[in-house]
Amino acid sequence: MLVTSSIEVNEPTEICFPHDESGQHVSAQYFLSGEASIVMGNGQRQHWTQDGTSVIRSDTPGFRLIVEPGQVLRHVCVAMYRHDLNCRLDETSSPQLARLMASDATVDLAVPVPTDMLARSTAQRLYQLRAATGLGSVRAEGLAISFLSEVLSGYAHLALDDADTRSVLPWQAHRVRQLKAAIDADPGQCFAEGEMLERFAMGDQMARRVFQMEFGTTLSAYTRTARLTKAQAALRDGTTSVKQIGFACGYAHIGNFTRAYKQHFGETPSDTRAGATRTP
Repeated sequence: MLVTSSIEVNEPTEICFPHDESGQHVSAQYFLSGEASIVMGNGQRQHWTQDGTSVIRSDTPGFRLIVEPGQVLRHVCVAMYRHDLNCRLDETSSPQLARLMASDATVDLAVPVPTDMLARSTAQRLYQLRAATGLGSVRAEGLAISFLSEVLSGYAHLALDDADTRSVLPWQAHRVRQLKAAIDADPGQCFAEGEMLERFAMGDQMARRVFQMEFGTTLSAYTRTARLTKAQAALRDGTTSVKQIGFACGYAHIGNFTRAYKQHFGETPSDTRAGATRTP
């Protein structure tokens, strides 16, 4: 199924998509222009921007787009029923594709995929053929399958580390900056299995390597420092218990929090709290 759209938005707009009761869709999407937030049926959000490519499977009803005014959205979507697509995959498919194609669970995924030149070119040609008839429509069908294959291939390799570990690609640098911003905003958050891939288009191993190359420190060390710095500020504020502060900063056990804090700052959380209390 090939869908193209060109929508001019002059006021805040929410576009709701009907749920297909006859089966689950797996789709590849590309934004030629504009930007929007997508909201999955399970509440998960993802932001689409121009030249962005995504793989989507939304089993839970309620999938919709939220668009801010003053934009012209142009996008290409190629979708196939999960069962039909799964029949074409072999048993050696990647773990990422296996998860996407799961038949024994409700799956809601919206994963950004790096946009390469081939996928971009194919999407642009598909958009140009959106009103084609006759042989042009046959050509569009062939391009649609190519586009879906190209994007799924990119998705299948997201969690694989690059063969060349000496350099950071532009899209990788962009994603780890997003990761760093997410940690700065909420140091206490913990990424569940597969969440790194869904939010930042990188598996855990790649994220750790690229983060260290980009920022000169390990991902775990940066996260630990951000958590402890947040804890120190909260302790000096003096309005929340030490245990609650440790928990909010990602430490489930007060003993682990105290040890990490003392190792980092040379004093216990209680010492910091007491010092803040004595300060006039």
